[in-house]
Amino acid sequence: MKRRTAVLAVAALFATQVLAAPEIKADRLLDHIKFLASDDLKGRDTGSEGLQRAAEYIAAEFKAAGLQPGWRGQWIQPFEVNIGLSIGSGNTLTIRSGSVDVALAIGTSYYPMAAMPNDDPAVPSMDLSDLPVVFAGYGLSVPRLSYNDYAGIDVRGKAVLNFSHEPQEQNPNSQLNGTRPVPETTLAAKARLARSQGAKVLLVVSDPTHTVDEANYRMFAVDTQAENVGIPVLRVRRDEMKPLLDSWGLEAVAREIDRDLMPRSKALAGATLHYVERLSINRKTVGNVVGILPGSDPSRASEAVVLGAHYDHVGLGGRNSASPERTGEIHNGADDNASGTASIIEIAREAVQKRARFPRTLVFIAFAAEERGLLGSERYVREAAFPIDQTIAMLNLDMVGRSRGSVDVSGLETAPSLETDLATARKAVSDIDVRRSGPGAGRSDDSSFINRRVPAINFFTGFHSDYHRPTDDWEKIDAEGTRRVAALALELAAQIAERAQRPDFVPPKQ
Repeated sequence: MKRRTAVLAVAALFATQVLAAPEIKADRLLDHIKFLASDDLKGRDTGSEGLQRAAEYIAAEFKAAGLQPGWRGQWIQPFEVNIGLSIGSGNTLTIRSGSVDVALAIGTSYYPMAAMPNDDPAVPSMDLSDLPVVFAGYGLSVPRLSYNDYAGIDVRGKAVLNFSHEPQEQNPNSQLNGTRPVPETTLAAKARLARSQGAKVLLVVSDPTHTVDEANYRMFAVDTQAENVGIPVLRVRRDEMKPLLDSWGLEAVAREIDRDLMPRSKALAGATLHYVERLSINRKTVGNVVGILPGSDPSRASEAVVLGAHYDHVGLGGRNSASPERTGEIHNGADDNASGTASIIEIAREAVQKRARFPRTLVFIAFAAEERGLLGSERYVREAAFPIDQTIAMLNLDMVGRSRGSVDVSGLETAPSLETDLATARKAVSDIDVRRSGPGAGRSDDSSFINRRVPAINFFTGFHSDYHRPTDDWEKIDAEGTRRVAALALELAAQIAERAQRPDFVPPKQ
């Protein structure tokens, strides 16, 4: 009996040690953040040497943690992105209406937000003359709310003029989602819509509900970024356009739309656009860093849970900076999103050590080019390392470095059955308040998974005055709070990996 008791005591002690160690360590998290947010990496801009160094670091850490290379035997899933423009001479933009003739200069009174593919900027990629101009309000189509700026107008083969933002954006009672912008209000969404309607060019001017034109036209000289959305998208200076806006009466029209939310789109009689584009978009290869921990149960290892965080930031500022006047200074991005990247590295280290807790496979992904429009996660879901239809959930960590005792958890509406899993995970992590007031499902790389009907949960500790500014440095990180958020994500991943049934997907309400 004494021998049996002793054996049981040793076994119990061993089991306790296995469950208790290792743990996610705050100091290890902070070490990762210090490296990723160091001046040496110069803000990890997409396509930069700093981003490449960050990718190599993350891959080395995934390997040291014990993960397997996740992309065809390699750590990096490559893809190409647009990186800046080469600018030829002879770019012109002129808009005429009756006796009013407005000529705009590139980089001074207009700049391209999207340009056409072109290998040689000496050769025009667009040369348009006498193109009719149509006013299409705020450039929105929101069928679920019965709002459509393109209803009743024909923009095929024409130039379209949109106001920026959306009507009633400061009205908390607006049916356009109150003061939270609807997804359709992004310039990328407006450009896709204009193109789908047959437009040849999209012009965007600051809407008159804003007292100043918030676009920084001088930025083009230091941040020549443009996307390829199939048509040119040109941001035009409101002050330069004012003679035309006055002659068309569009500022009054905008106020009327803002008052009653009724579209008032129309052809602008006699208005024509003349545009010559001599630009070429530069391309560069970047990559997602992917590591895999195979599930411990062969019967369930064919299903996966993804844990992701983007590792890019905005480099030296530019149009993605919240302080564009400080372009040229390093935007280190300690919270956004070195904090999330460090978290998935340490979650991976812990998961490998306690692999028995994860009968399903875990896929760890550090996404590139999130700041350029979720490009890395979109690349992954198009050609997933692990079958996307066998991916049962995704956990995303984006800006988790300013916890101060709480974390916002968004996206459970896409999988209500995970509420119980979160409650169980919460019991395992002390001293953290779980809130539901975050940016909402689909505001980060989780969006790409939601669009493929994969339940996706986002962890976020809040916006702050350092967001997208040079002051987002590692000294302001709450390392212990970050540790608790990472521990909560780890516990939720374990609950999902162990659950009997895969969670049902419920499309989020827009």
